[in-house]
This record gives sequence, structure tokens and C-alpha cells, in this order.
Amino acid sequence: MKKNLFAVSATLNYSSILSKGAKKNSAVFILLFFFSLHCKAQLFTGGGGAIQNNGVETYFNLPVSGLSPAQIDSVHGIEQVCITIAHTSLTELYVSLQSPSGTIVELSAGFSSSGTNYTNTCFDSQAATSVTLGSAPYSGVYKPIGYIGRFNTAQTGNGTWKLMVKDFLPSLDSGTVISWSITFGNSPPHPVLLTSSNLPLVIINTSGQTLTDNEITADMGIISNGAARNYITDPFNNYNNKIAINIRGSSSKIWEKKSYHVETRNLAGAEINFPILGMPAESDWDLIAPYQDKSLVRVSLSYDLFRQMGHYAPRVKNAEVIINNEYRGIYLVAEKPKRGANRIDISKLTPLDNSFPDVTGGYIIKIDRTDEAGWFSLLPGNSGAPTHFYYQYVYPKDTAITTTQKIYIKSVLDSFETVMNAPNFADPVTGYQKFIDVNSFVDFFIINELSKNVDAYRLSTYLFKEKSTQGGKIHIGPVWDYDIAWHNCNYGNSFDPTGWGYQLPDTTYPSPTWWARFMQDSNFVNKLNCRWNSLRQNLLNDNYTFGYIDSTVNTLNEAMQRNFIQWPVLGANIFPNPQNQNGATYSGEITDLKNWITSRAAWLDANIPGTCIVGIQENELSGNLLRAYPNPFNSNLNISYKIYENANVKTELLNLLGDQVLLHFNGNKTAGAYTEEISTAQLAAGIYIIRLSVNNHVYHQKLIKADY
Repeated sequence: MKKNLFAVSATLNYSSILSKGAKKNSAVFILLFFFSLHCKAQLFTGGGGAIQNNGVETYFNLPVSGLSPAQIDSVHGIEQVCITIAHTSLTELYVSLQSPSGTIVELSAGFSSSGTNYTNTCFDSQAATSVTLGSAPYSGVYKPIGYIGRFNTAQTGNGTWKLMVKDFLPSLDSGTVISWSITFGNSPPHPVLLTSSNLPLVIINTSGQTLTDNEITADMGIISNGAARNYITDPFNNYNNKIAINIRGSSSKIWEKKSYHVETRNLAGAEINFPILGMPAESDWDLIAPYQDKSLVRVSLSYDLFRQMGHYAPRVKNAEVIINNEYRGIYLVAEKPKRGANRIDISKLTPLDNSFPDVTGGYIIKIDRTDEAGWFSLLPGNSGAPTHFYYQYVYPKDTAITTTQKIYIKSVLDSFETVMNAPNFADPVTGYQKFIDVNSFVDFFIINELSKNVDAYRLSTYLFKEKSTQGGKIHIGPVWDYDIAWHNCNYGNSFDPTGWGYQLPDTTYPSPTWWARFMQDSNFVNKLNCRWNSLRQNLLNDNYTFGYIDSTVNTLNEAMQRNFIQWPVLGANIFPNPQNQNGATYSGEITDLKNWITSRAAWLDANIPGTCIVGIQENELSGNLLRAYPNPFNSNLNISYKIYENANVKTELLNLLGDQVLLHFNGNKTAGAYTEEISTAQLAAGIYIIRLSVNNHVYHQKLIKADY
């Protein structure tokens, strides 16, 4: 039906230029001409050969010439690609097609296929079923993992096309491309064209340079009109300057939709701080690609919750991205975790700071893979095998940190690990509390257990340490890397809403054994119990969480539809998704997420250990955000606190009955750190509670006014 409509439309447009005296048979001839032209497909067939079994791409060339018309677009372009490949384990193969102009579209991807051989397997972006839902030998027509419409953008079809086949597990199984073909015709999938959006637009031009792991210089412009609509023809009104850009990530690099690191620079190439999309000015930013996360909300939800729990977490903004005139879909523009007043707020450490107390801080380290400089933990992790987890240097970088500083920070972590393995590890004076900010570890445990993030504890886990003159204890955070959390992973039992995440073993990247030891300490679990139950009354209440999800989904609704055409992952089994993808929809993904959160939170409600000592445990936890001193105090009291978003703030003193005895402030404040003095001369000696409310989230600290 679609073909006939096209033919009639073409005939009517053409017939409008005919003279009134044109014969009926002329119109019929033209109708038949366009109909036959439309039905005619042009097939080009390529040869095969052995696939390299070394973990790199093997290219199979197909020269195309005489294509008519030569330009491929939404009227005449690629319709279908077919392959026949002999291989005993398709799980190992990544198969892509590259155009003469360099555009690459993924046809099938590793873990998303299984079994033996592709036999007469045809890929058509207008097919109903994803290849990931088929079964070997995949004979028939399937929707590829990538979108063939990305080719049909008015580029040339003549030239050398390349089938790219990568056997990513070298030395195991070998294979052969038997044959392959490309069909051009008049029913091609259309490219996604973005003209305007309710989201900000990030437009990047690399001037023909290829984006790789290596940093290149490019241009970036951002259009952000607030509540008004953003058109690609609008002037760049948020950022318009140079950037350095490269592909970022670890396991996420295998996906077709890449994430990037961006550094803002001026025309001379110097690094500059800039308030991207209203976030505090800095130079280091990440463009996070939500590819495996089909809800598009898991990362921002995790960061927002941890920030509202009173800790720094990267701020993020949703945007639509265009790179080199090609639509790339929805991205999170995110702050890269780093040292700074508006990020991880610790002291600057220079190569000259090698003696006490300067050498004691600040440091940022990360438990992660061994692909960056660092050191192995003193003690093995929880794998049941003698496998040690790994610390990476983040700040200072491995190229800047001195030998003395390396020795110092390692000795601190070694001492902490030694204490955690000792019989008296829970001693309030000599035990673990001497080394760490317990409250940050409690909140980190809560957000990771609620989301049951399979990567939590063992990968992408940041820790930082301030100087001894400013507390000096080890804090954990910020949270980072949550795209396969919240029921989005099919291994490690992370898909099950029951059970503890910290107990999941992994022999390659084990979790520290700290967490199991913490759970043996009544002080820790009592704090955990109190904090969990307090947060469940507001921030971690299902209604609040679902409200955040619904609000984000509503904002993304328009852009989401474009995103899932360009990256057709809905209804595709993208590793490691645990959900059944047959008939999958975006609304189904959101429903699945909410249902799992309800079940997970209910399990935690029933299984959080410990006993909350009302009025004590929660007050002790308030150190995450609020610090009042001196304590005891006399005629004046100082309070310090930090808020991470513009908020309504209220500070007041209460008596033990909960009655307000002094109101210090009640109004709006911008994000930032505050230190304020409160005159308390009018108060009698006794016990008081300082209460800080930030957007209705409440923090306390118990104080004593001395009688002297």
C-alpha cells in the first residue's frame, strides 16, 4: 500500500506541470513509470573470507557503482543488508556496516545473539522483530540493533561499503563470512531529523575528525531557551566555544551510542570554567549516553537521591545531542567528579605538600578496574578467592601525585583495612570510626542496596579524604555509574528484589569485606536502621520516587520517541537487560522500574537490621550536612552546612520537647556552603537541638549550652 501511495503522489506532482491538453494515456504512462521505478530494487553482493580471530575488526569490501540515483536518502536508499556467516558462537561476534562516507551502523552485537551461524539473515529497520529476539541460524528478516536510516542522509551510495566483523573473544572460535549483500530501493527507513526540542540542544562539530578514546579539539554550541522551545536555527546562547572531546567509559564503549568526556576551552586552546546549562562553572563534563537504560532515568534518579540525602553527587541535565550534523539522541550532560568547591570540596594538594599536616589531604581515589594507575588493596575482597580489589588515583592524578603522597594515602587505607579485619574493629575509639565518616558510609550503603547496583562497592566507587586539620576522615562518594542498577542487570542476582547486594561475590572485581563487617557492628546497624526509616518517611518514600520518575518521563516524552528510532533498543535484548523484551514499550519499562522499586523497598523495610534509638541515631547522622560548634556552647553558636541545589532553608533551635526556642533563618538560599553565627545569650543553660530543614528534609544535632 505504501508503494502505491508513493507512486500516485509522484505522478500527481509531476502531472501538475503538464498542459491542460495532455492526453490521458500520458498520465497513465507516467503512473506506470513511477510505479515500476519504485518497485525496482538494486542488489549488490559482496564476497567473504576468514574472520580474524584476534579481537579486531575484519573488513569485507563491496564496491558499489552505477547506483541510480547515486544519492541515498529518505526517497531512495538502503532498505536491507543480508549476511551468511559460519561461526560456532555468535555471542563473540559484532557485525556492522560502514558506508563510503564513514557512517557505521551496528547490525548485531555480541551477547545479544547466541548459537551457531547466521544463514541468510537479513536486516531491515522496518522489520517487526529485533534480531536479538531471534534464534540461530536467524534465517529471515530482522530489525538490526542499529538503525539503517542513519545511512539515508543524502550521502553517496557509490563507493566501497564495508562489512565489519569483530570476534571480540580471540583465540576461542574462528569463523568465515560466506557472502553478504546490500539492497537499495524506494522504501528506505528515513533518517531522524531534529528541528526543535523542549530539551536543550548540544551541537558538536569535529571538522571531520573521528571521535576515539584520544582527545581531539572540536567546536560545541548549546541552545537553551529556558521554558521556551529550542530550535536548531537559534543562536548558541549557553555555550559557544572550543572543547576537547574523547570517548569515555569502560564496558559502555562497546555500545554503538557512545558516551563522551568534554573539556571546555577557549579559542587559544586553554581550559576554561563555564556554567554549562546553569550548573556551577567548571571545565570537565561528561555526556552520558543512556543506552542500556531504556527508562532514561536511572542515573539521574540515583544522583538526585544521594544529593538530597546531604552529599555531593554530580548534577545532570537532559539534552538532545547532534554531532557532525547527525542526531545522536538523548544524553545526560553531567558534572565529572573532581576536586572543586562545587564538586568534591576538599583541599588542593600540590607537589609541595609532603609533610604533616599538609600531606594528609585532600585525596580522591576510586575502587575500579586496573586500567589506571593505583594499587591493590591490602586484604582480599569478598570473592572467596585471594583476589584483591584495586584503588585508582583520581586526585592528585598519577602524573602529579608525589611518592610521599602515594605512601601516605596507601598507609591510611591499609590501616583502615587492617582495623576492619581485627577483633576490635568496632571499638568507638580505636576501631573503624577513627578512620571513616560513618554517616557517608551508611547513606552510600542505603542508595546502593535500594538500587541493588551490581557495580556498587566493587567498581566506580569514589572515596575522598580531607586534611587532618579539617576532619581528616575518609568519606565515600559521590555515587557514579548507575545505568544497570534498579533492575537493569541479569547477572549477580541483582535483578532479584530480595537479598543483599553487598553479599554478591565476584572473583574478578570483588567488593571490600568492610560491608559485611559493618553489618556485624550494632552501632552501625542501629544507625542504618534509623536512617533508613527516617528517609522512608520522605525522600525514599515510593510516592516521592515515583513522582521524580513521572516528572522526568514527562519532560523526556517528546525526545524519547526520536531517541528510540535512532537507537532502536526498545524491544531488543541489550546485554545485560533482565526484562522480557517481547512487545516491550517505553511505558512498560517505566512500569517495570516502579514495580521493582516497590518490591525492593518493601524487602528492605522488612530486613534492615538494628534498632533505631529515636533522637540519638538520627542526630548523629546529621553530620552529613550540618555541623554546629562549639559543643558545649555559651553565648554564641556557629553552624556550618552545605546545600547542593537552590532550596528553602530553615534553621532553628528546639528544646527537648521539640518546641522552637529560637528561629535563626527561614527563606530561600542558593546552592553553596554556609557558616553562620547564632546569638544564644538569651537561652538558659541546658540541652538543645539545632534543626536544619532543606526543602522539608530535616537534619538535627544535639547541643549543650554550658552554664559558665
